[in-house]
Amino acid sequence: MTRTVVLADDHALFRQGVRALIEDAAQVVGEAASGEEAVRLVEAERPDVLLLDVEMPGGGAEQTIARVRRLAPETAVVVLTMHTDAVLQRRLLGAGASAFAHKGIDETSLRDLIAGVGLTTPGEEAAPAPVDGILTDRELEVIGMIARAYTNREISARLSIAEGTVKRHTTNIYAKLGATSRIDAVRKALRLNLLSGGDIV
Repeated sequence: MTRTVVLADDHALFRQGVRALIEDAAQVVGEAASGEEAVRLVEAERPDVLLLDVEMPGGGAEQTIARVRRLAPETAVVVLTMHTDAVLQRRLLGAGASAFAHKGIDETSLRDLIAGVGLTTPGEEAAPAPVDGILTDRELEVIGMIARAYTNREISARLSIAEGTVKRHTTNIYAKLGATSRIDAVRKALRLNLLSGGDIV
C-alpha cells in the first residue's frame, strides 16, 4: 500500500525536490512551510509520515512533534535536518520523533525510510523480540559509538577497521534490533539495556 506523506519545510524548493524524489513511491498529501501548518495538515490528512524540518517558523520542532503525537499518534514523524547534534536528536526523540535523516540522504534511503518508519509506533513499550546473543561484542562497540554521535569514518578510525566493515556492522545491528535509523537503533538498544549511561551523549 502506498504510504501518505506531509512535507514540512520552509524552503519551497527543498519541498519540491523531496516531492520529486518520492512521489512515485509515496503519496504526498500536503506541504507545510511552518510548524503550525504542519500540525493542521497532519490533523486534517492523518498521513502515515510527516517529514519535518528542524528550523521552521511557527513553533520549535519539539513542540510541533509533541502536538502531532497528541493529535495523530498514528503519524510517524521523520526529522529532516542538517544537524548531527545528538543532544537535539535525544530531545526530539523524547518528544515523539520516530527517525532522523540528514538532508544529504540519498533517494533510495529516503524511500526505504518512508516505507518502514512508524510500522512500530514510537511509544510502544514492548521491546523487540530478542535473538540469540542479540549483538556481538563488536556490534555493541559500534552501537555505543553511534549513541555518542560518531560518524562511520570516526568509528572506523577509533576501532581500526574499514569503513565498509562499520557499515556492515550497522546493517546487522539494524536487522537484529528491527531499527530503521541510527537514532531508532540507539532507542531500541536502550530499551534492551544494551547501552550504559556513558554511551549516551
